[in-house]
Amino acid sequence: ESKTVEKPQDQHRSLPSQSTFAAMMNDDGAAESKTVDISADEPLRVNVADALNEQDVVKFTVHTRTSMERFLKRDFSVSRQHDEFVWLYNLLIDNDDYAGYIIPPCPPKPDFSQSHGKLTKLHADNSSMPPDELEKLKQEIQSEYLSAFQKTVAMHEVFLMRLASHPVFRGDSNFQVFLEYDKDLACRAKSKKDRAMSFLSSISKAVDSSFSSHKDTDEFFEQQKFFITHYNTVVKEAMTKSEAKVKRRLAVVSQLDRVGTELTRLANSQSQYGPLAEAARIVGDHCLKAEVIVKKLAAKEDLKLTDLLRYYVADGQAAKDLMYRRVKAYGAQEEARKKHDAAKKTGKKVLESEEQLTQATQRFDNITKSAKEELEVFKQRRLVAFRKGIVQYTQCQIRQARDEYQMWKDLLTTMRSSGTSSSA
Repeated sequence: ESKTVEKPQDQHRSLPSQSTFAAMMNDDGAAESKTVDISADEPLRVNVADALNEQDVVKFTVHTRTSMERFLKRDFSVSRQHDEFVWLYNLLIDNDDYAGYIIPPCPPKPDFSQSHGKLTKLHADNSSMPPDELEKLKQEIQSEYLSAFQKTVAMHEVFLMRLASHPVFRGDSNFQVFLEYDKDLACRAKSKKDRAMSFLSSISKAVDSSFSSHKDTDEFFEQQKFFITHYNTVVKEAMTKSEAKVKRRLAVVSQLDRVGTELTRLANSQSQYGPLAEAARIVGDHCLKAEVIVKKLAAKEDLKLTDLLRYYVADGQAAKDLMYRRVKAYGAQEEARKKHDAAKKTGKKVLESEEQLTQATQRFDNITKSAKEELEVFKQRRLVAFRKGIVQYTQCQIRQARDEYQMWKDLLTTMRSSGTSSSA
């Protein structure tokens, strides 16, 4: 049974259950596809069962079912905020044991400022608006708000599902704390100094030429380096174009609404002209119907295509970060080798340098082994996701084209019937 979705002007904003999300986001009533599919025999299954937006703080109800003995219960739920997801992500990134793995992208911070801004403006202007327009704008804001909320829940859920389905990450102790500890994790937000250091680190990584200039002796990684560099550029460009396409389609929606509304007003104010006024009313009514169809397609394009591309821009960067860490490990191995050679020449700290070389070599070999497996999984994951996303996007376009064709066909039929009646 679906839960009530409260309007964004309310202080407490709740979302429907996950099954209701699927019904709302899929025209056929089928379950909505996820970026990650988990089989029934997985030892750890996680989902976001519910979410609540309370004074701009989103609280996610994280539901866990598991057969793993390390957990105290088999079925349980906890409440988590976005900062706690960031806390878990940062711990995974900082853990050197995971240097050879693709860390799932951190979910973006919930942002409903656009809906709140429109709502504030609506409240300021509602005294001068006709009741029907006011109600229409309220429904549009509600729809926009719900769409943003659904995306927020989905991105946070995908992050957890990726971790739960991974044979290594599912055993992480911090992940267990995140899932099982039923109180706030009291994780502090990054200080200005920490944020500055993170920013400088990202800048340093961006300008570091060691990755692009590195000539790998392993043909697999040399090919992967060129592929992922090109892949990230292409997917980012596709995402930008997809965002622009959705924006332009929404502009068409706005114009259809304007034309339909103005024609309807014209027909109502010029009723003395009889057939002409009726024709204007009919065309205006069908323009508003077309607006609904095109707006629905724009929402589906944003969900099925743009969001998919946006996610894989982040996931592609995570794969590139993995390869960057491998190159840095190779550099550390070579540096340890040089120090060991120098130590053998001087006869000083030979054992110490030999141990450092052994550790650096072992670390590089471990990263190389796991990185190969991760990149193969990354390939399969993106192929499945893009195939599914493109098929669903195409199905949406076909349905929209059929609906729009039928709508304009009905308009012509209605106009002909109206003309015949007027002649008679």
